[in-house]
Amino acid sequence: MRVVIVYLGVIVLLTSGVISLMANDISPESKLLGEWKEVSWEFEKLDETGGQEFWGISKSITDQLKKEISRELAFHEAETWKFYPDGKISLEGENGKRSSLFWRLKGRGHVLKLFGHADSIEHYQIQKLTEDTMEIHFNTDLQARGIVKMTFKKIMNQ
Repeated sequence: MRVVIVYLGVIVLLTSGVISLMANDISPESKLLGEWKEVSWEFEKLDETGGQEFWGISKSITDQLKKEISRELAFHEAETWKFYPDGKISLEGENGKRSSLFWRLKGRGHVLKLFGHADSIEHYQIQKLTEDTMEIHFNTDLQARGIVKMTFKKIMNQ
């Protein structure tokens, strides 16, 4: 009888610990809210590449190549992304140009969907999302088909 009571006590403690951990975990949507500053672009993967360069294209992405890659995308020339809880996103460039779209997380919170720009829908893979860092990937067919990695740092409001 004592053994059963001890086992039940252990089960109750473990269950309450798991529930407590799950309750304190921050959802991807909550982590995404706020203002994010773009800090870098680079090729994560290039098709058929054997090293750092493929047909003269390095892993780092120049400003000119960045403009070409993003020309048809909603975030063209955006440097700062601001996510709001109502599903809106504001994209702002260094030149002050601003556009507004809508966002949703799909899948298990790892696919970022942007829509509301010229009737197009764009999908980005969230590779990393912490309290202060976001990494998203997307495919490009420009010059050499590859995966572009964009890295953002969260702007903490003082």
